[in-house]
Amino acid sequence: DALPALVAGLVAVVAASTLAHTLLSAARRRRRDLAVLKTIGFVDGQVRAAVRWQALTLVSMALLVGVPLGVAVGRWAWVTLADQLGVLPVAVIPGLALLLLIPITLVIAVALAFFPARLAARTPAASVLRAG
Repeated sequence: DALPALVAGLVAVVAASTLAHTLLSAARRRRRDLAVLKTIGFVDGQVRAAVRWQALTLVSMALLVGVPLGVAVGRWAWVTLADQLGVLPVAVIPGLALLLLIPITLVIAVALAFFPARLAARTPAASVLRAG
């Protein structure tokens, strides 16, 4: 009975880990770009905000594609399986859970962006630009 929740939790942990890794990699890979932004006047808070916006953009696009696609594919898979089993193919879509998924996911994305944003804000602009 608990298998669907367990699989959903595992997928959520993998997705969160992937987002955290992507943000850390982007902060390191874009050190020069962030140093240029700091040179033209960005303060640390604005650099952190840029990293948070990157996280929100990635998650928003994933939700925009993933939620409708997941509902459609899940419904199709259930109808196909129910037909093979000979049961009534009634697909129940939990609307409230889907609506709560969006803000919760966005909050988690902002939380995961905390350390990469802090790393990006602490990047010394002069040494990064001098090294490049």
